[in-house]
Amino acid sequence: MGGKDNKRQSRGVAGAKANAFAKFDAAAKPAIKRAPKRVPSTPFQRLTEIVKWVDLVIEVLDGRMPVSTRHPSSDQIFGNKPRVTIYSKMDLSDIERLKILAAEMSAVGGSNEADSTHRSLILSLKSRENKGKFIEAALAVTKAKRDSLQRRGILPRPMRACVVGIPNVGKSSLINWFIGQKRTKTGDMPGVTKGTQWIRVDPQLELLDTPGILPPVALSPETHDRLAFLNLVPPSTYNTEEIAKFGIAHMQRFYADRLNEYCAGLGESEDGLMHIAEVRRYLSSGARLDDLRAANIFLRDVRDGKLGRLTLD
Repeated sequence: MGGKDNKRQSRGVAGAKANAFAKFDAAAKPAIKRAPKRVPSTPFQRLTEIVKWVDLVIEVLDGRMPVSTRHPSSDQIFGNKPRVTIYSKMDLSDIERLKILAAEMSAVGGSNEADSTHRSLILSLKSRENKGKFIEAALAVTKAKRDSLQRRGILPRPMRACVVGIPNVGKSSLINWFIGQKRTKTGDMPGVTKGTQWIRVDPQLELLDTPGILPPVALSPETHDRLAFLNLVPPSTYNTEEIAKFGIAHMQRFYADRLNEYCAGLGESEDGLMHIAEVRRYLSSGARLDDLRAANIFLRDVRDGKLGRLTLD
């Protein structure tokens, strides 16, 4: 019995020592902590995540202000991704002036007929006649990618594209115009907001059904005011009367004749709001000229196209 007790005691001592060494090693080796996977929580983070998954970026610019509606960081965000630039709201834009600006922007950005990864289109979304041009441009800028997949022996697959731009430039309108009523769900997009779907719009092209939003930040004060004039930034970020005055002065440089057609003498007036209020008899309490009412009505009419087609950059 004594021998058995000695053996048990020895095993107990050995076990205690082993436990002690194990605790020492655990204390000496700090536990490895894995950083939790970050879920995109802002429009900018979500956009950068989307760009990782696409073969093609479709950048939407407002044809009334094509320069001002291009995000200042767009080239850094999109990198070397093939790009098709769409100038939207053709029915509200001064087409001749827009064509000149689009050519200048392409030259500055290095996009021309010889550039195989960038195309520009001026589109009207009133009819679907230009759908073929859209697909042709998308396939042209992704040709190198498709050829590369073929050389590597990878089975052909549709190129995936997302529509991006600052708020209110016509991103959702473009998607709805292009997709129409025929929607073919091809699967959830991994790593992005749940429920986002790829829509097959051509045997060689899939389109993300949710646009990527470029936040209107890092803008110069003048660019912000231009965007405010066309309601392309939140109303909480600007003063209605100040923006209306800014817009009148801006239009006097390019479209003084349109202002005079809208309200006689407005094309030359130094105080446009008071001039509108006086000519149209917009009065507030105490029979005072109501410049706020003049500002609201003028901005509404410009944005609705009642002063004709405009391109103000």
